Amino acid sequence: MAVVLSLFPPPARAQEAAPITFEDASKLLLLNNPKSAAAASAVDSARGRLAFYRAGMLPQFSAVAYYTRSGGGLALTDESYSYGFSASQPLFSPALPAAARSAEASYRKAQADFALVRSSLLYDLKIAFADLANARETLKLSSETLKRRAENVEIIRIKYEAGRENKAALLETQSVYKTSLWQDENYKKDLRLIERRLNRLLARPPMTAVLTAELPDTPAPPEDFGSFAVRLERHPALSSAWAALGVSQAAVDRSKSGFLPEADANGKYTWDGSDWHDRNKNWSAGISLSLPLFTGGKLTADLESARAEKIRSEASLKDARDEVYITAEDAFLSWRQAWSFMDVIKASLESASARAWLLRKQYLAGAASYFEWRNVEDQLITVENQLLSAKRDLAVSHAAFVKALGE
Repeated sequence: MAVVLSLFPPPARAQEAAPITFEDASKLLLLNNPKSAAAASAVDSARGRLAFYRAGMLPQFSAVAYYTRSGGGLALTDESYSYGFSASQPLFSPALPAAARSAEASYRKAQADFALVRSSLLYDLKIAFADLANARETLKLSSETLKRRAENVEIIRIKYEAGRENKAALLETQSVYKTSLWQDENYKKDLRLIERRLNRLLARPPMTAVLTAELPDTPAPPEDFGSFAVRLERHPALSSAWAALGVSQAAVDRSKSGFLPEADANGKYTWDGSDWHDRNKNWSAGISLSLPLFTGGKLTADLESARAEKIRSEASLKDARDEVYITAEDAFLSWRQAWSFMDVIKASLESASARAWLLRKQYLAGAASYFEWRNVEDQLITVENQLLSAKRDLAVSHAAFVKALGE
């Protein structure tokens, strides 16, 4: 029996949920998040409108049929029927290509707007991952701090009972320990709030267990910001602004087409008669031409409005380009600053750890006062928390720069 059981181990390990990586969470985010779904639907809608306006330039075929009965009083005096096919083809209609160009530009804009939403959501996701890692490390540090505070209370209590320490030191140590207990509860609350925020971002139930893998190490920033110039030109915000300019240019072309003639070719083939068995065959084909002569200034006003909208789109494009470059450079400098600060805080932590170890030994040996030891302990805890914050700030600054690139 033992041999059989060994061949079929319990499935407990298989049922344990594996930590979700940032890449897997990104796929889940873009699939389930309502903002992503709405932006994707906007792209689908724009694609449908583009197909609609392109189809307007192709031949149109339709089947037609009608049947009528008429009479005087209750008597039936006449009936007729007709059925057949009709076709039409635009020959010269500048408004149709302009509408198709406008729809195409709108489609490109919807794609660019989706890319902006995607970049923003991935930034929020990386912030959530960084905050989650920071909260867990902070809680772990808090547990270690609580253990050290409890040991300190015991050390001071023993010294106080032996008459080698004053009561103020004992009371202060106990107060610090209780404050750390309260702070530990705050850290637990913060962790839960971040977990709930991540679940909402991924469109999961709030109580879903959150197991996340660590973020990849933040890369070192390059020296030259100019190396990102090509990537900035592909920024979705610029693509969206260019597409908006394309829409306004197409609107100008459409307005201009209102002053031009339009020509269509059409044809029809029908069978008709006054009795179902009597049938006449008829066909017709021709060309129609129309030219506006007087519209009360409507066409001119429409053209002026379209030209003004194009000027506005050109100004918006310039403003978008300036905003993209300024935001990206600011984010780049913040990334470099956060990277440099890591060296500072690591050196500070090494120094604070050495001082705390030394003062603890000196205090236990009676060579240092309680207040000297307490100050050094507090400095160590402060620097340890600063290191965790610096790690989080570095990840956030890199995420902000990636978002500034529109990626």
